[in-house]
Amino acid sequence: MSLEALSSCLELSLQPQHAKQAESQLKSQESSPGFPITLLQVISSKNLQLPIRQAGAVFFKNLIRRKWSNEDGQHLFTPADVAYVKTEIVNIMIQLPNNLQIQLGESISIIAESDFPHQWEGLIDELVGKLSPTDFLANKAILIVAHSIFKKWRPLFRSDELFLEIKHVLDKFAEPFLQLLTKVDHNIDEALAKGDKASLIIYLDNLLLLIQIYYDLNCQDIPEFFEDNMNRGMAIMHKYLTLQTKLVTDPNDDDEVDVLIKIKTSIVELISLYISRYADIFEPLIESFITTVWNMLIGQGDDVYVTKQPKFDLCVVKSLSFLTSVTKMATYSGLFNNESSIKEIIEKIILPNIYFREVDEELFEDEPIQYVRSDLEGSDFDTRRKSATDFLRELKDVNSELVTNTVMTYVNQFLQANEADWKNKDIAIYLFSSLAAKGSVTNVGVTSTNVLVDVVKFFSENIAKYLINSTNDTHPILKSDAIKYIFTFRNQLTKEQLVQIFPMLFSHLQETNTVVYTFTAITIEKLLSMTSFTDINHSPVFTSSDIQPFAQDLLTHLFQLILQNSSAPEKLSENEFLIKCIMRVLITAESEAITAEFRLSLIEQLLKMISIISTNPSNPKFSHYVFESLGLLIKYSNKSNISNLIQVILPSLLTILGNDVQEFVPYTFQILAFMLEELPSSEPLPESYTQLIKPLLSPSVWEFRGNIPGITRLLIAILKQDPQVFVETEQSLTPLLGVFQKLIASKVNDVYGFELLEAIFLYIPLNFLNTYVKQIAVVLLTRLKASRTEKYVKRFVVFIFSLTCIPLNPELNQRTHGLVNSDFVINFIDSVQDGGLFAQIFNSFILPTTASFANLQDRKIATLGLSEIIHSSHFTSTYGQLLVPTVEQLLTNVKALGGIQREVSLAANGATVMGGAASVSTFNELDLESSAFGSTFSKIISISPKPFDPLPEIKGNDQATIKQAVLTNLKRLGQDGIFSQLSVENQQVLKELGL
Repeated sequence: MSLEALSSCLELSLQPQHAKQAESQLKSQESSPGFPITLLQVISSKNLQLPIRQAGAVFFKNLIRRKWSNEDGQHLFTPADVAYVKTEIVNIMIQLPNNLQIQLGESISIIAESDFPHQWEGLIDELVGKLSPTDFLANKAILIVAHSIFKKWRPLFRSDELFLEIKHVLDKFAEPFLQLLTKVDHNIDEALAKGDKASLIIYLDNLLLLIQIYYDLNCQDIPEFFEDNMNRGMAIMHKYLTLQTKLVTDPNDDDEVDVLIKIKTSIVELISLYISRYADIFEPLIESFITTVWNMLIGQGDDVYVTKQPKFDLCVVKSLSFLTSVTKMATYSGLFNNESSIKEIIEKIILPNIYFREVDEELFEDEPIQYVRSDLEGSDFDTRRKSATDFLRELKDVNSELVTNTVMTYVNQFLQANEADWKNKDIAIYLFSSLAAKGSVTNVGVTSTNVLVDVVKFFSENIAKYLINSTNDTHPILKSDAIKYIFTFRNQLTKEQLVQIFPMLFSHLQETNTVVYTFTAITIEKLLSMTSFTDINHSPVFTSSDIQPFAQDLLTHLFQLILQNSSAPEKLSENEFLIKCIMRVLITAESEAITAEFRLSLIEQLLKMISIISTNPSNPKFSHYVFESLGLLIKYSNKSNISNLIQVILPSLLTILGNDVQEFVPYTFQILAFMLEELPSSEPLPESYTQLIKPLLSPSVWEFRGNIPGITRLLIAILKQDPQVFVETEQSLTPLLGVFQKLIASKVNDVYGFELLEAIFLYIPLNFLNTYVKQIAVVLLTRLKASRTEKYVKRFVVFIFSLTCIPLNPELNQRTHGLVNSDFVINFIDSVQDGGLFAQIFNSFILPTTASFANLQDRKIATLGLSEIIHSSHFTSTYGQLLVPTVEQLLTNVKALGGIQREVSLAANGATVMGGAASVSTFNELDLESSAFGSTFSKIISISPKPFDPLPEIKGNDQATIKQAVLTNLKRLGQDGIFSQLSVENQQVLKELGL
């Protein structure tokens, strides 16, 4: 594509009516040689309008993310394109305006994540070489790139490879970094002296990036260079922590977070890192920083931090976090262990930062969902209130009695306020809740409380009235406080008390205030998620029978609250808490509490939601819970009604596929597969599924990584329901095997290749497969030889033994007509090469791997597979020399079963939760799994399939049954001469087995 054609296409992409067509045209060209080069030329061209260049920069970033390299680290562009991009991208970026720099900086970060340092060794030298003593606009661009590369170290686990990468950077970058930091500091002094605001802003922008890089370079461990130069570096940090200038910070502007505020915030982050990780080294400087941060918070002199302006929120939050870290240190706990200090902290730090400000009230009214997210403890949003609460709780650990008595004085004082004074009532409730909770509020609520206060008594005397009085006389803040109190202290209330509270909560779902009904939905969801701490199985506190009387009314109200915002997709999907509550009610209700007619109505409403939000999928969590809820409604439907449900649901799913709503396509495949899995085997494969086969086997649909698990599952479901659709013509089977070959070749997706191959051997008659068996074995063994991983070897061994175990399962054996067995497995491997290839594979990979499985099901399959293979006629006649080592290994595995059983006992609680009440534990993890759309796969937990198990009747921890099966096969072996060659230890195992 020429420069002119590409710029025209990008211009069209900015017009909504042409955007989809333009994007499709761009994607059709992105694999063409030279395309990324032309795209960079568009971005750098000063002759083109800025919006076009911006569109090009965004598309380039997304292109790099999708296409730079595959999961094996291999470049997908031509070598010439790769070389050009890495040679020119930094030069181009330096010359760009700020908005374009940001996009290209992210692109460089993506490339570096793949290639740096091993395939881009000169990058740091290039960056250092471009640093200038005079051009600080260019320096800013270079520092943006450096920070975008280095910041990835922050969340990583320590490893030798990581530390080698950091050392590689430090050796080249540390000295120039400190020189530049010193130079920038000097230039800032000069700009301040001259009152040169324009230059000052540029230098401060550089300083901000340098401080962020300071953190990056120290995030894993303190380098010797920084330890040696700590006084020099930290003197500069301390200087700017106290700097104030109206050249930058406008005291009359409430909202603009200027660069100086960002600098102070980053400095507090940096010293928090030092105090938490390197306190022994940092100790001589700690006290001066404590004093400075303390003074910032309490507002010494003219310090602007005494204001409650929103622009200082993050800096205050970080400062409170710093003091919280200090409180944990025994050396400084004395600062917080006297009455005068505690009173000063409460009056000057805690109360000002938990007070309900005007800006909070505006957020409550104008952005209610944002308010809820920020107010939830454990959320990703840091607020002054939560940070002040953390500080207070840490103080309480220093001297619980002193802090409790002092705080309760303020609580009682605020409780005396007039009922109309809702802000003081709010402070009282918030202070008490912060004081009463021991530790932080986790996903399961407060697990222990401050023994010096009574949370139940406080509830009955001060909270319950706001729940009971649902009239307009009670301020919505106090209603939400009351509901949140139940959310926080639900574990301290008995089931009987919570049952009495439920009707009060339901009435608040009918409130018009968004925050009130949202907190109500959140609290109901959490109550239904509760599990018993006294029950070893952690069974749910609330069961289907508990909510049966009101389940349908509850769901009706929740659906109404969501669908009342159906005017725009982003508006309908903004409140994920409502749909999550729906999901939880469905989990708890199961099939008993909802009638079939009402269930169908709910399905139709969910499909309506999907139709609306598919036009603009903007909230990944909401979307995920919608599909979870749809999966649950299908799951709890009568199996005889699945055909009707397919007719109702299928058109909506096909619309998603037809419109290529990429965010929803992975979900669609899972729902399609599950409906087919639920369809009775006696019913024919629906024609609509038959028509999907050809598109499912086309290469393009497999390009998106997130599609792969769902499509694989759908193909397996079709294979199981009607394998004939793949064997009626050779053209159907060949592409299916082509999919298997592509999956097996991938280190990321090989597990799905094995899943598909298991289904092919299980459901496709062998007479149709005979011509392909050798090719299949070649594909498996080629990967085993050329690029095996530990994961691949284990999955290969499980696959081999799964085939070996099929004769033990009458149902599976009937499907394969007895043709898939131990002899088949041996011939399968030997078909690749004459001369005993099976013995090589068996000795090198299969036999040693059988003892390495941690998963109980895999251990079971490996043990029983070994016991099956030893009496294979082909094994004993052709590979008799393998009998002794095989029996030795088999008995070693059997002996380890006792160890397996102990592991099961130790993990009993977790294992059981994943069984009966599994949904309670598993669904609580959804928040982590569905935070953003992307190319990764989002599993629908409610309909998640179990891994293929050739012997489902034998549990992985059923030691007795496994041993009995092994014993039976050893008796069938009937070769005492073999047994006499075993080790003394294993001969003892034989005696214990009764041989």
